[in-house]
Amino acid sequence: MRERRNSAQGRESRELILETALEVIGRRGYGATSLRDIAGEVGMTQAGMLHHFGTKENLLVEVLRERDAATREALAEQAGAEPPSVRVARRNAESPALVHLYTNLQVAASSPDHPARAFFEERQQSVHAVVAADVRARQDAGEMPAGIDADMTATVLLALSDGLQLQQGVDPTIDIAAVLGWTWERLTEAGRPG
Repeated sequence: MRERRNSAQGRESRELILETALEVIGRRGYGATSLRDIAGEVGMTQAGMLHHFGTKENLLVEVLRERDAATREALAEQAGAEPPSVRVARRNAESPALVHLYTNLQVAASSPDHPARAFFEERQQSVHAVVAADVRARQDAGEMPAGIDADMTATVLLALSDGLQLQQGVDPTIDIAAVLGWTWERLTEAGRPG
């Protein structure tokens, strides 16, 4: 019985840490947030907080997983004609600090031995599959030309999105959703007669 209670308390602590980290990074920015800041807001020591995650990188990966889960849930609730990649970009614009976390961690994960490498590999495959499926669905509906390679289009759109996120770190006036929307419009125009 005591073991179950400790396990439940551990899950609650972990969830509290993730919620707090997401909120603090979103409010203060990735670069301006330390583990000490998060631990202080949770009411734990850094060591106590890391007991649940092992490393700072593992905590940050879990923060991104939480953000992705919240985004998937929001997209499911607000289905519409606009491509999911554009809706995600619009949602991300509300949390530039989390985009900054994502881009910084993604760059660091380009090293084969980085702890976040597996997360980004899995995420890239998953997101690619969603975008490619969206392209195919639009082709089936006659909204996009059948001759466009859905997988290649997904690769280009994801590269565009990731590149724009990096550029936005230098120039915050870049409207990623507008650029992606413009790109989707050009793709769909290619399938229209005349």
